Amino acid sequence: MVTNTNIESIALKVEKAYQKVIKAVIAVFAISFVLLGLPGLTSSALAGPGGTTVEGTVIRFDVRNVKKSVEWYTEVLDMKEAFGSDSYAQVFYPEQAETQIGLSQNDYPQSGTATATLVVNDIFAAQNSIFSKGWYVEDLCASSEYTPEIVLAFFCDPDGNNLALRQDDFMFEILLPVCGAPMCSNY
Repeated sequence: MVTNTNIESIALKVEKAYQKVIKAVIAVFAISFVLLGLPGLTSSALAGPGGTTVEGTVIRFDVRNVKKSVEWYTEVLDMKEAFGSDSYAQVFYPEQAETQIGLSQNDYPQSGTATATLVVNDIFAAQNSIFSKGWYVEDLCASSEYTPEIVLAFFCDPDGNNLALRQDDFMFEILLPVCGAPMCSNY
Protein backbone atom coordinates (compact mmCIF):
# COMPACT_ATOMS: atom_id res chain seq x y z
CA MET A 1 0.00 0.00 0.00
CA VAL A 2 1.30 3.44 -0.99
CA THR A 3 1.13 5.97 1.76
CA ASN A 4 1.08 9.73 1.64
CA THR A 5 4.59 9.72 3.11
CA ASN A 6 5.90 7.62 0.19
CA ILE A 7 4.17 9.85 -2.37
CA GLU A 8 5.53 12.97 -0.69
CA SER A 9 9.02 11.43 -0.65
CA ILE A 10 8.84 10.58 -4.36
CA ALA A 11 7.47 14.04 -5.19
CA LEU A 12 10.31 15.66 -3.23
CA LYS A 13 12.90 13.56 -5.13
CA VAL A 14 11.33 14.48 -8.48
CA GLU A 15 11.30 18.17 -7.55
CA LYS A 16 14.99 18.04 -6.51
CA ALA A 17 15.90 16.27 -9.77
CA TYR A 18 13.95 18.89 -11.74
CA GLN A 19 15.80 21.69 -9.94
CA LYS A 20 19.15 20.04 -10.76
CA VAL A 21 18.19 19.82 -14.44
CA ILE A 22 17.18 23.49 -14.50
CA LYS A 23 20.46 24.48 -12.81
CA ALA A 24 22.42 22.40 -15.35
CA VAL A 25 20.60 24.05 -18.28
CA ILE A 26 21.28 27.51 -16.85
CA ALA A 27 24.95 26.58 -16.34
CA VAL A 28 25.22 25.39 -19.96
CA PHE A 29 23.77 28.68 -21.22
CA ALA A 30 26.06 30.70 -18.96
CA ILE A 31 29.14 28.77 -20.08
CA SER A 32 28.09 29.12 -23.72
CA PHE A 33 27.88 32.91 -23.38
CA VAL A 34 31.28 33.03 -21.69
CA LEU A 35 32.98 30.76 -24.22
CA LEU A 36 31.25 32.05 -27.33
CA GLY A 37 31.04 35.63 -26.18
CA LEU A 38 28.34 38.13 -26.78
CA PRO A 39 28.36 39.88 -30.17
CA GLY A 40 29.99 43.28 -29.91
CA LEU A 41 31.62 42.48 -26.57
CA THR A 42 34.31 40.09 -27.74
CA SER A 43 36.68 40.02 -30.68
CA SER A 44 36.77 37.20 -33.16
CA ALA A 45 39.60 34.69 -32.93
CA LEU A 46 39.90 35.08 -36.69
CA ALA A 47 39.77 38.86 -36.83
CA GLY A 48 40.76 40.27 -40.19
CA PRO A 49 41.51 43.68 -41.65
CA GLY A 50 38.93 46.39 -41.11
CA GLY A 51 37.09 44.38 -38.47
CA THR A 52 36.19 41.61 -40.90
CA THR A 53 36.23 37.94 -40.01
CA VAL A 54 38.71 35.73 -41.79
CA GLU A 55 36.76 32.76 -43.10
CA GLY A 56 39.61 30.99 -44.82
CA THR A 57 42.90 31.19 -46.62
CA VAL A 58 43.80 30.37 -50.21
CA ILE A 59 47.43 30.14 -51.25
CA ARG A 60 47.63 30.46 -55.04
CA PHE A 61 50.23 28.82 -57.24
CA ASP A 62 50.73 29.20 -60.98
CA VAL A 63 50.78 25.83 -62.74
CA ARG A 64 51.24 24.71 -66.34
CA ASN A 65 48.32 22.28 -66.39
CA VAL A 66 45.50 22.62 -63.86
CA LYS A 67 44.14 19.09 -64.40
CA LYS A 68 47.56 17.44 -63.92
CA SER A 69 48.25 19.61 -60.87
CA VAL A 70 44.92 18.66 -59.29
CA GLU A 71 45.79 15.00 -59.89
CA TRP A 72 49.18 15.49 -58.21
CA TYR A 73 47.75 17.30 -55.16
CA THR A 74 44.97 14.75 -54.73
CA GLU A 75 47.15 11.67 -55.30
CA VAL A 76 50.42 12.68 -53.62
CA LEU A 77 49.11 14.90 -50.81
CA ASP A 78 45.70 13.18 -50.40
CA MET A 79 43.86 16.49 -50.82
CA LYS A 80 40.37 16.88 -52.32
CA GLU A 81 39.29 19.16 -55.14
CA ALA A 82 36.92 21.93 -54.00
CA PHE A 83 36.08 23.05 -57.53
CA GLY A 84 37.88 23.49 -60.76
CA SER A 85 37.97 24.43 -64.41
CA ASP A 86 40.60 24.27 -67.13
CA SER A 87 42.12 27.52 -65.88
CA TYR A 88 41.72 27.38 -62.07
CA ALA A 89 41.04 24.89 -59.29
CA GLN A 90 41.27 24.74 -55.50
CA VAL A 91 42.29 21.75 -53.39
CA PHE A 92 41.91 21.26 -49.64
CA TYR A 93 41.80 18.83 -46.73
CA PRO A 94 38.19 18.18 -45.63
CA GLU A 95 39.18 18.57 -41.98
CA GLN A 96 40.57 22.06 -42.76
CA ALA A 97 38.28 23.14 -45.58
CA GLU A 98 38.78 26.84 -44.86
CA THR A 99 42.45 26.57 -45.90
CA GLN A 100 42.96 25.82 -49.59
CA ILE A 101 45.57 25.89 -52.33
CA GLY A 102 44.52 27.61 -55.56
CA LEU A 103 46.02 26.31 -58.82
CA SER A 104 46.01 28.92 -61.57
CA GLN A 105 46.78 28.18 -65.25
CA ASN A 106 49.94 29.90 -66.51
CA ASP A 107 52.02 28.63 -69.42
CA TYR A 108 55.17 30.09 -67.83
CA PRO A 109 54.81 29.74 -64.05
CA GLN A 110 57.38 31.54 -61.94
CA SER A 111 58.21 30.16 -58.53
CA GLY A 112 58.52 32.91 -55.96
CA THR A 113 59.68 32.85 -52.40
CA ALA A 114 56.32 31.86 -50.91
CA THR A 115 56.11 28.41 -49.37
CA ALA A 116 52.81 26.69 -48.66
CA THR A 117 53.35 24.83 -45.40
CA LEU A 118 51.26 21.87 -44.30
CA VAL A 119 51.34 21.73 -40.49
CA VAL A 120 51.09 18.08 -39.46
CA ASN A 121 51.15 16.18 -36.18
CA ASP A 122 53.58 13.49 -37.45
CA ILE A 123 56.14 14.78 -39.92
CA PHE A 124 57.74 11.35 -40.43
CA ALA A 125 54.42 9.80 -41.46
CA ALA A 126 53.68 12.68 -43.85
CA GLN A 127 57.19 12.56 -45.30
CA ASN A 128 56.99 8.78 -45.79
CA SER A 129 53.58 9.09 -47.44
CA ILE A 130 54.95 11.50 -50.03
CA PHE A 131 58.10 9.37 -50.54
CA SER A 132 55.93 6.28 -51.06
CA LYS A 133 54.19 8.05 -53.92
CA GLY A 134 57.50 8.60 -55.69
CA TRP A 135 58.14 12.19 -54.67
CA TYR A 136 61.30 13.58 -53.06
CA VAL A 137 61.12 15.40 -49.73
CA GLU A 138 64.23 16.97 -48.20
CA ASP A 139 65.57 15.86 -44.82
CA LEU A 140 64.16 17.43 -41.67
CA CYS A 141 65.61 20.73 -40.50
CA ALA A 142 64.94 23.06 -37.57
CA SER A 143 63.07 26.27 -38.32
CA SER A 144 65.71 28.23 -36.35
CA GLU A 145 68.30 27.77 -33.63
CA TYR A 146 65.82 29.33 -31.18
CA THR A 147 62.94 27.02 -32.08
CA PRO A 148 64.48 23.59 -32.70
CA GLU A 149 61.17 21.91 -31.82
CA ILE A 150 59.60 23.37 -34.99
CA VAL A 151 60.86 21.25 -37.86
CA LEU A 152 60.33 21.44 -41.61
CA ALA A 153 60.86 19.23 -44.64
CA PHE A 154 60.75 20.99 -48.02
CA PHE A 155 59.52 19.60 -51.33
CA CYS A 156 58.24 20.87 -54.67
CA ASP A 157 55.11 20.38 -56.71
CA PRO A 158 55.50 19.47 -60.41
CA ASP A 159 55.63 23.17 -61.36
CA GLY A 160 58.46 24.06 -58.97
CA ASN A 161 56.33 25.70 -56.29
CA ASN A 162 57.73 25.51 -52.77
CA LEU A 163 55.91 23.36 -50.24
CA ALA A 164 56.91 22.23 -46.77
CA LEU A 165 55.78 19.85 -44.09
CA ARG A 166 55.94 21.31 -40.58
CA GLN A 167 55.61 19.85 -37.10
CA ASP A 168 55.50 22.28 -34.18
CA ASP A 169 56.18 19.98 -31.23
CA PHE A 170 58.97 17.78 -32.57
CA MET A 171 61.35 16.30 -30.01
CA PHE A 172 64.51 14.71 -31.31
CA GLU A 173 67.55 13.33 -29.51
CA ILE A 174 69.96 15.46 -31.54
CA LEU A 175 69.65 19.01 -32.79
CA LEU A 176 68.78 19.21 -36.46
CA PRO A 177 70.52 21.67 -38.78
CA VAL A 178 68.75 24.98 -39.28
CA CYS A 179 66.78 25.16 -42.53
CA GLY A 180 68.11 27.05 -45.49
CA ALA A 181 66.02 28.43 -48.32
CA PRO A 182 63.42 26.16 -49.95
CA MET A 183 64.88 24.07 -52.76
CA CYS A 184 62.44 24.72 -55.62
CA SER A 185 63.21 26.72 -58.69
CA ASN A 186 61.44 26.89 -61.99
CA TYR A 187 63.22 25.81 -65.12
